[in-house]
Amino acid sequence: MDELGIIEQGVDWRTRLGQDIRDCMINDILFSLQTKLQSTTTALIDLQKVAVRIEERIHTIASDYGDYLRRICLTRGDLDSYDVFLNDCQRQQASIRSSILLHQENKQGVLSNQVALNDHKEHSHPYEKDMISKLPNDLVQHIMSFLSMREAVRTSVLSHWWVNQWTFLKSIQLNIYWFHMDREKFSSFLDKLLLSRVQADAPMDTFELKSFAIDRANYWINHAIKHNAKVLKFAEYGKWEPFYLDPNLVELSSRYLETLELTNVALDATIFNQLANACPALQNMLLTDCLLEVEEISSSSLKNLDIIDCYILKDLSICTPSLVSLCIKNERTDNSSFRNSYLIFATAIIIDASNVSSMELLAMDRQVLYCLPCSTDPFSQTLCTLLFVS
Repeated sequence: MDELGIIEQGVDWRTRLGQDIRDCMINDILFSLQTKLQSTTTALIDLQKVAVRIEERIHTIASDYGDYLRRICLTRGDLDSYDVFLNDCQRQQASIRSSILLHQENKQGVLSNQVALNDHKEHSHPYEKDMISKLPNDLVQHIMSFLSMREAVRTSVLSHWWVNQWTFLKSIQLNIYWFHMDREKFSSFLDKLLLSRVQADAPMDTFELKSFAIDRANYWINHAIKHNAKVLKFAEYGKWEPFYLDPNLVELSSRYLETLELTNVALDATIFNQLANACPALQNMLLTDCLLEVEEISSSSLKNLDIIDCYILKDLSICTPSLVSLCIKNERTDNSSFRNSYLIFATAIIIDASNVSSMELLAMDRQVLYCLPCSTDPFSQTLCTLLFVS
């Protein structure tokens, strides 16, 4: 690198790029991240690690030093525009919360008056008593399974007996929007909920979570896997950096897991290497708006694979002999500089498509080249003549 900071042509720019420059870039990204979260809630996520991951990712995919700087600037540019959106959202949610509190206070006053009147009433007719509470717990849980999570929580106001019934549902669905984007309340609520379920040894079939910049989501996801969830759905807030599914904290190993859906998640090879043998029941996988730092998706049981609007950062091989339906689409129309900082050219190689009956391949941003297999199978021979590059 010369005195102007320019790396000479023909020289491997990565080996000549000093750590001091990289640290400076990390600090710039960190500063941008810190402006997006209130100081009281930054403890829920290690922003230093997030900044390091962003810089490392860009350092890996950049073609040269100039491209490295351009991608860093794109990342910072998008992050710097985010706080306006979040402030507008918080003001709107605060207004809604004030209206709800006023309504609840009025309602509480009416209920208090009603309780006082009921104390002077004679005993009600037998048919007016709460007969549902006398049903077996298994039957009550079955009835509540037809309710949404929010509806089930509301049953806790019916009587003392109903207070904790909703916490034992087999299907857990939680959205940080329900907490007005309050990350501390959301995190505390979910920790207490999962602890109460562990103490009661409550079974779990479905775990669906929409979170926002909370590192503990790795523990929550791992909790669902360890408690034999059949359906696992996780989505990170779309305006934030993709959530890093940490292979040191999440062991994607389960003989019960059948469906996996991830949105705005960064996935590396370590996570996907577990799928080949550790999830023998996995049949459905949906990846939306994710960063795929993987070289292979391999599974002998997978039947339906959808990769929608994802950023493929390495050439990807898909080896799924039982696959029936395959959809890889990239129809992004937004001009997010943050997302564009990860655009590279990659190839998706489909190794085995012998059992596929439905296939849709589409890339609108010219970033993905699809290569299909040739074989003696007539269907595969037809497929191998198709090459989708838009």
